[in-house]
Amino acid sequence: MVLHPFPTLLSGTIREHKGCLFSSEKTLPPLPHYAKLLERYFYSMYKSILYFSFIVFAFLFAADNLDAKKTYKYKDENGLWHFTDRPPATDQPVEVEQVYVSGNEKKVLVESRGSRYEPYIHVHNLYRGPVEMVFEAISTENAAFTPPLPISVVIPAMTEVDLFSIKAVQKNKRWAYRFRHSYVPGKPDAVHKPEKPYRPPIERGVTFLLSQAFGGDYSHNDPWNQYAVDIAMPEGSPVYAARGGIIMDIARDFYTGGSDMEKYGERANYVRILHDDGTMAVYAHLKLESVRYGLGRRIEEGAFIAESGSTGFSSGPHLHFVIQRNTGMAIESLPFQFEGEGGRAYTPEKGMVLEVLM
Repeated sequence: MVLHPFPTLLSGTIREHKGCLFSSEKTLPPLPHYAKLLERYFYSMYKSILYFSFIVFAFLFAADNLDAKKTYKYKDENGLWHFTDRPPATDQPVEVEQVYVSGNEKKVLVESRGSRYEPYIHVHNLYRGPVEMVFEAISTENAAFTPPLPISVVIPAMTEVDLFSIKAVQKNKRWAYRFRHSYVPGKPDAVHKPEKPYRPPIERGVTFLLSQAFGGDYSHNDPWNQYAVDIAMPEGSPVYAARGGIIMDIARDFYTGGSDMEKYGERANYVRILHDDGTMAVYAHLKLESVRYGLGRRIEEGAFIAESGSTGFSSGPHLHFVIQRNTGMAIESLPFQFEGEGGRAYTPEKGMVLEVLM
């Protein structure tokens, strides 16, 4: 079916920012010298705490950490209940409950840092691949952006950058600003150049039916899904990498699905793999907790990456497979071919029986 989480995420997550908006027309007196020193001291302490917290976070959620969101409850030999978010080391019976996940986590963080009188915008790309970002001014009052907005930038994987600063044009007068940003994973100059046709993303020795192919009337009628295929597969069927690359993004904690777009549209488990030519493959509607590799791992063609399921906007168990690229702040799907017997390339069509023959 349609791959809904990605239009919302990829075609531009737009957020507006407001800053230094004062409710009265009174001017602000300049800070005394000792107050400026205190402000610098506390801000330095804040940055140190933030950096330490990030290191701890990175340690706990390293690339190969595949723990899903669960709670564990057990009673010890003294009759005391214990609750934890990690599998406990105990011989006592343990009750496990799956935690409801509200939606996809933020992958690009935009923060205002610096002093309240001259903040600057800091961006942290958490994707294991590049993202393209655009910042646009909405309104200003006695405020200036340096460098001026709009600006467009490509931020590499797992990178933090300071992008621009804001300050009052005339000091000691009311000032205000509003801006927004949007981002799209992938570099805008990617060119689809696979070395050979794609391996069917299924297990060798089994066959599955293509229930929807390019331009499918049901849901493959938008730019990001136009050249997708749906492979009807029983839940739990192994899913294999059609091409090698880096695990760029993962969702694995969703456990429900259905045909209600509003309810399930952003609740699909998926793996996004970044290819060496900058294009990306998406494997979607995966089974809960079935992703076998962590973020940032390089995998080879034919790697067993996950199990099929029916999470998200889905009418039944199947695998949604699509090749995409960033065309410049927009995601589009790309036509591709599967590899058949003897290395022969063929274009997938609805009703075909898919099999690994090479």
